[in-house]
Amino acid sequence: MKRRIKLGLDFDGVVAYNPFRLVRAPWAYFKRRILKVRKLTFFYPKNNLEKYIWKILHDSSILPANGTEILEELVTGKSVEAHLITGRYRFLNNHLYNFLDKYEMRNIFKSINFNKRDIQPHIFKEELIRKLGIEVFVEDNWDIVEYLSDKKRKYPNKVKIFWIYNLIDRYREYKYKYPYLEKALREIIKIYGYPISK
Repeated sequence: MKRRIKLGLDFDGVVAYNPFRLVRAPWAYFKRRILKVRKLTFFYPKNNLEKYIWKILHDSSILPANGTEILEELVTGKSVEAHLITGRYRFLNNHLYNFLDKYEMRNIFKSINFNKRDIQPHIFKEELIRKLGIEVFVEDNWDIVEYLSDKKRKYPNKVKIFWIYNLIDRYREYKYKYPYLEKALREIIKIYGYPISK
């Protein structure tokens, strides 16, 4: 029997399809080149208006991503132990659970982890990868992928960071890059030799 691997997945843009992912690359360019912000930081909405706008933006995660049925099969077949690790801030947790319940996806995950302490998302994800012993983590934000895959990060076990890229970023070189979740999962199946029905 093959060993079950610990798989971590981001939510927006990985488990849930989010068309607003396309604005990330232009925004990152603007932040670095125009605003001269070099340090990796993510905006935290502080007042009610900012939180309202943030909720609207995150409501754009409207459908399960292409490949969630394969994820469910891998979990059911005990090939992977799936952990949802989202950098979403605390005030968005109800929307996350509503989405998972609407599409009957909550039971796919061994654990559902959201950013209760409202710390920077990349720091939160690094902490959870260590704490849960994640072996493969699937992320769609290039800045976070770059941060997590940096050789300076010392994980207790070897971690592969898979990247779900968008159209704007598709020419960026990276070993584990895929257009959507299904392609990433099929690569996991290939690497670890897990059987699936389709």
